[in-house]
Amino acid sequence: MENTDNTLIEMQQQLQQLKDKLENQKIVNDRILRRSFSQSASRLKLKASVPIIAGVVAILCSPTFLQMGLSLAFVIATCVMMLACIVVTIIYNQRIPHTDRDLVSAAEDLRRFRKLNADWIKIGIPMLVVWLGFFVWELVKNSVFTGPELYGLASGLGVGLILGLLLGLKNRRHILDGAEELLAQIEELRRE
Repeated sequence: MENTDNTLIEMQQQLQQLKDKLENQKIVNDRILRRSFSQSASRLKLKASVPIIAGVVAILCSPTFLQMGLSLAFVIATCVMMLACIVVTIIYNQRIPHTDRDLVSAAEDLRRFRKLNADWIKIGIPMLVVWLGFFVWELVKNSVFTGPELYGLASGLGVGLILGLLLGLKNRRHILDGAEELLAQIEELRRE
């Protein structure tokens, strides 16, 4: 009888040790997941700030349009458009969650951030078309460039436009993929 009691006590101790190990494993696993979430959020914030930097550079370079002979109205319109894009992007980027928030609201904000970024192209492309139309109209109206200069400008503009669109779409894809990765990590944390 005493042997059975010792075996039972031993089994209870082993069960308690196993529970303690599992609890420690869960805590370590949670820390690893939160660290991974934090790193992914930081990468997403960095990628999401690229359009802001590009907008600031465009604003700083816009006075060169005056030197090209384009109107002050065009330069002001370009700066206002860029400022609007920067402000909207900053507002969107506020939706990227921090690791100290509860997971339900973090997931909700991240879904909203992803949707806003996915829909931004519906505003950005028409805005770009209008700006390009205004730019070409300014060039033609002011007869700024003729002959070879015009061909050089058109070639540079075409190459710049294509490269800019490709890089912008690639960055957009990275942002959307990063948001999906963060959503998956949040779901994994919520299951824990």
